[in-house]
Amino acid sequence: MLALLPKSPTMAKPGSGHSGHTPATTDKRALAISGWLTGVYFVIELGIGLWTGSVAVTSDAFHTFSAVGGVLIALVALQLGERKSSPARTFGYVRAEILGALFNGLFLAIMALFVFGMGAMRLREPIDLPTTPMLIAAAGGIATELVALWLLYERQKADLNLRGAYWHILQTFVGSLLIIVSALVIRFTGFLAIDPLLGMAFGVVLLWASWGITKDALHILLQGTPQDLDLDAAISAIRDVEGVTDVHHVHAWSLTSSVNVFSSHVRVRSVAEGDRVLREVSSLLRERFQIYFSTTRSRSAALRPKKGRRPRSNNVARVRYERDNGRYTSRPRMKRNPGSRGGVQACSARTGTPHPWVHECAKRRSASGRTRADL
Repeated sequence: MLALLPKSPTMAKPGSGHSGHTPATTDKRALAISGWLTGVYFVIELGIGLWTGSVAVTSDAFHTFSAVGGVLIALVALQLGERKSSPARTFGYVRAEILGALFNGLFLAIMALFVFGMGAMRLREPIDLPTTPMLIAAAGGIATELVALWLLYERQKADLNLRGAYWHILQTFVGSLLIIVSALVIRFTGFLAIDPLLGMAFGVVLLWASWGITKDALHILLQGTPQDLDLDAAISAIRDVEGVTDVHHVHAWSLTSSVNVFSSHVRVRSVAEGDRVLREVSSLLRERFQIYFSTTRSRSAALRPKKGRRPRSNNVARVRYERDNGRYTSRPRMKRNPGSRGGVQACSARTGTPHPWVHECAKRRSASGRTRADL
């Protein structure tokens, strides 16, 4: 049995940093800038809300604060993901990204329920809202949130953790737009119910975003098959490699939203083709399916016992073949001889192929009268 773990730019030894696994430094910088922008705007908007007594502006300020919290969670997850690996954690803390995404998804769901509750309260008891401070606060929010969304838009497509932070900022951006629409409708029509109705409609969007992020995070944590990997196509491609007769024990999962892992056993026609097949399978997975962490084991069909053939002796057990410094060896499994009291009898394995081990059976009589086989 031969195990091959291909080297790649994303691989690191235990004790070294996983610079290939963790997001780029620009991702952390984008998150930090977005966090500072939304944090400063939160302080300004909260001050305007408390100064004017506007409940709408004050509640939107707390929505902005939730976005700051979401960005901080994503930033902490990125920082943890860059910690060095160790023998106890050979992949480091790369899955901190997924935990951050899970927390952000649950946080979005809590905020959506809060919006529903607040909207229901406003529908029962509508209040007259001052529109001028609402428009000023919303305009400032749109300006800062547009910059933050622009910084994270491309990055969040390939990173589940950044996607959670992106949706938090998008929540506050849409909230600012809804404040402008509500303020204009209230100013020109006096329809006070527009504010809670629009807020509850956006709560539905938040629940949808929360479900998508939480579902993807749980799928990765439960080691589900990567959603961007066609497993049937990968198996079919391995079977098409010259010299491969069968593929089995196939497993695929994700470490993070951008790092997939693949494991499989392949059966080759002959021992001589094993190394070449493993190299081709590794290259195939890396170039066609973007899998840089793959473990492939090969077994020769010529060394496998014929199906349905019974061994000639009860003492002949299955033979395991291992690749050890270019030498193939075979080991027989010991079996107890039911005809002796606790005695153990071993015979040489009938493999049909020569191997370097010389196996001799010798019976020795001990003082207690037991039979023992010495190799």
